[in-house]
Amino acid sequence: MGIRRLTRREFLRWLGVGVGGWVFSQCAPAATPALPTATPFPSPIPTGPVPSPTPIPPSPTPIPGRPPGPPFAGGKPGGRVVVGWSEGPNSIDPALGYNLAAWDVLTELVYATLLAYDGQAGGPAPHMAEAMPEVSADGRTLTIRLRQGIRFHNGREVTAEDFKWSWERALSPELASWAQSYFETIVGAKEVMEGKTKTLEGVEVVDRYTLRIHLTQPDFTVLNLLSLPMSAPIPREEVEAHREDFGRTYTVGTGPFKLVEYSEERQRAVFVKNPDYFWPGLPYVDEVEFRWGIAEDTLMLQLQAGDLDILGEGIPATHVSRVLGDPNLRRLAQPVPVLAGRWIELNTKRPPLNDRRVRQALNWGVDRSKIERIFAGQSRAWGAPFPPTLENYDRVFQLYGYDPDRAKRLLEEAGYPNGFTVTLTARSDSPFLQEAQIVQQDLAAIGVRVRLEQMDPSVLQDLVKKGGLQMWSGSWFMVQPSPADMVNALFVSDASDNHTGYSNPEVDRLAREAKQIFDERERNRVYARIEQLIGEDAPFLWLVSFNFIAGRRERIQNYHYRGEYGTYYDRLWVAD
Repeated sequence: MGIRRLTRREFLRWLGVGVGGWVFSQCAPAATPALPTATPFPSPIPTGPVPSPTPIPPSPTPIPGRPPGPPFAGGKPGGRVVVGWSEGPNSIDPALGYNLAAWDVLTELVYATLLAYDGQAGGPAPHMAEAMPEVSADGRTLTIRLRQGIRFHNGREVTAEDFKWSWERALSPELASWAQSYFETIVGAKEVMEGKTKTLEGVEVVDRYTLRIHLTQPDFTVLNLLSLPMSAPIPREEVEAHREDFGRTYTVGTGPFKLVEYSEERQRAVFVKNPDYFWPGLPYVDEVEFRWGIAEDTLMLQLQAGDLDILGEGIPATHVSRVLGDPNLRRLAQPVPVLAGRWIELNTKRPPLNDRRVRQALNWGVDRSKIERIFAGQSRAWGAPFPPTLENYDRVFQLYGYDPDRAKRLLEEAGYPNGFTVTLTARSDSPFLQEAQIVQQDLAAIGVRVRLEQMDPSVLQDLVKKGGLQMWSGSWFMVQPSPADMVNALFVSDASDNHTGYSNPEVDRLAREAKQIFDERERNRVYARIEQLIGEDAPFLWLVSFNFIAGRRERIQNYHYRGEYGTYYDRLWVAD
């Protein structure tokens, strides 16, 4: 299978979230409930069968002919935008790119996909596809019709065959794409990954503009695959003609911009407006330039001086407090909601943390508002498994608040009236270490003595995977706008990132059922039940949710950012 590559998930979890240029602010929607005072858990959730798969596509379906995503109308054509980065793209190949700069190139500049996430936090909507996929009654077959007349940057029209070939390439063991697992429920994907065949059996080219996807089992998350860049089509003739530099310094897609220059030596890439982009009137700006290899302090100075228009990684963490506290600098910052959170993970297999009453006590014993105050403008107290900004989601779980008396009662019920001693292994970088110190101080007040162990993030990552820790720093940045993103990776018994040993057969059952439901509202009712169970079991000590703090000059109008994608370059415009 070749050399294992770092996945985008690992990049975001261990390197991208909460360090370097990733900073987050307290700006969730006002409709989100505030932290509650101490109240009992709601009555047990209802049991019974989960509705069977349905052929109804996700709702709501956007207005036909409207590009998915944030608002786009009323822009001023022309102009040039310069974006600064500390690190350049690891690849500009849609099957290989995963870091922050690469993701911007793949999602919002060079490539386009069949579907795309809608609004600020919504799910898949038609993009290169004419409409949402038609889903069979058994949930195993999706039929997709392409918009006709879409062209690659080289002028050739895109056909259904281009998607099938691109997906077979992404699954090939020779390419060793980090994104292969996203395709796993397509019939025949495993055989292609293992090198047994080069043909993806489960993708049928019905005609020039129609694809049919056959799944091994009903799985709505395939709609998210069709919304992410690893599923973008690329022209076979360009890959074969540029074998040495395709995805490195050369690429061709169908997106709003075309790559015209890429220099590793100069640490610069230039993208120009695609006049044949399939959404008429977009993009507005004529050119986007990326510059990278710039130190954080220099990035901030260049933004202030007007040498940069946008900081791709946001306001550097070391500058957030100063920027938000200075009226003259605050105008350069723009908070953006993202689906992300930080917490302390708990080893549910080792005493005393194997008792859920103990884990609940820890959750009631921490004053999350202290984290808000210390990291003003970066974090928001949040005592629940799933982030506060999910769309079409009605939460039934009662959030954890701060109630030390209740925490002490739970510890006494669990047989620890005098508390106990536990080791918390925390990342040594900001803000993880400061959060751990707050947790240590608050838990001491309920009799829990926390030994604090500081560790480099990469070392901690290895230790977590090996197992044996008691409590440790954790975070998550969702790449799919659905609770499934967290449930299937963190909380089902055999999940790839379930390092706490957490296992609840009912969560496993409901998670399997939820994957089969293609209607979002119906599916989210099941996920609300799942969150109720996870919340009561408390395998994590939930701390905060957070948002991205963008850095951009005021001349950049209609700036939008989404955590699963990046900056929407296709719909911003320049004021002067």
